[in-house]
Amino acid sequence: MALKPPVRRGMKELDRSAFTLVLPVVGLRVPVKSIGQIKSNFPEDILKLPRMRNVVDDSNSSTHKLVLLNPKIALDLEKASDRLKTLISEQKWEPQMHDIQVGYDTWTADDILKAILPNSSQAPTSYEQIGHIAHMNLREEFWEYKKIIGQVILDKSPTVTMVVNKLDTIDNTFRNFKMEVLAGTPQFIAQVKENDCVFRFDYSKVYWNSRLHPEHERLVKKFARGNSICDVMAGVGPFAIPAAKQDTLVWANDLNPSSYEALCDNIQLNKVKDRVKPFNMDGRDFIRKAFIDYYQLYKQAGPIKLSQLKSNKTPIMITSPSFDHVVMNLPAIALEFLDAFRGLFYHMTGSATISDELNLPTIHVHCFTKSEEPEKDILIRACQALGFAEDKYQELDAQVFYVRKVAPNKDMYCLSLKLPQSVAYATDTEV
Repeated sequence: MALKPPVRRGMKELDRSAFTLVLPVVGLRVPVKSIGQIKSNFPEDILKLPRMRNVVDDSNSSTHKLVLLNPKIALDLEKASDRLKTLISEQKWEPQMHDIQVGYDTWTADDILKAILPNSSQAPTSYEQIGHIAHMNLREEFWEYKKIIGQVILDKSPTVTMVVNKLDTIDNTFRNFKMEVLAGTPQFIAQVKENDCVFRFDYSKVYWNSRLHPEHERLVKKFARGNSICDVMAGVGPFAIPAAKQDTLVWANDLNPSSYEALCDNIQLNKVKDRVKPFNMDGRDFIRKAFIDYYQLYKQAGPIKLSQLKSNKTPIMITSPSFDHVVMNLPAIALEFLDAFRGLFYHMTGSATISDELNLPTIHVHCFTKSEEPEKDILIRACQALGFAEDKYQELDAQVFYVRKVAPNKDMYCLSLKLPQSVAYATDTEV
């Protein structure tokens, strides 16, 4: 028998006492010395409910206690295991009925919400957790019950102190979205740990998605010790800061002032101040400025020496006169920013002659596609932005990696593309 709370269909204000019921179960009257034997040898026959004792005092004896059995077992012991029935018969133990009170704390969030909501076959209990914040994305059919849903989620999630609901899509310049507090104390400053780093930010003002943790980790692993990284849409630093801790030099940028502020804070928190240089600029402007400034710096000063995070390591020297990798994590429009790379090396060097000393970067661009041929669609769109012949998209030195599904007909990918020489040294653009 599956235990369910009392049905309270249509409840709008949470009344926890309404989910209390008295449940008759079988109590097995046994000597105190036998309790351990029963609990260890017959786990499927014993009562198992959250915050509910399955051994209680016997009011008629100080040498015996009642071991409470699974609610499916009736007084005739028909549904008890054969081994337990044999032991009871041999020991002449006495089964008897015992009432227990089951309350709100016993039930899961799914149990409670299915007892409340009109459509009891499903309950919106899934959420993304960002530090102490539970972020829900409730469908319209549940809006009428959003406050009670938030309160139940808060009650049933020990590490959550605030529940919020997303109110619109992420379609603005700064990639944040409006949200409402459903339950708990409003406190939007969140702190999360990821890839051995700490990130602190105001969740109401910046973008963060914990589901992208595997992608953050995957891409950072592609960076080698001594690499230089250009992070164009860095957010609060989920790529930049772990990369810096992996002995790389990172120039990181974000247009959102709140993201930039959090990025600067996280650089300090993670003690990578000498490895991450933050910027607050438009993405295209940053690409052009960063590559030119980095090249000029290298020409003037030569290889860049990084400070040590651990004293037992050999010195870390950045020996590339151009960035080794570029990260562009703005999936809605990042592919369009590839136009900033056309002619970039021509303007860096002042010459259309290909330089042997300059390394061409690998550009990692996150993007969305709804196409039935996602790889082809992404490569052609990249060609269009780069000014590279579309019919030669297969000639690009590129890989397309599936990241995750974001909607029923919308997938996220990462295009890793080696910047073509013909694009880097093109002379038909102005910077």
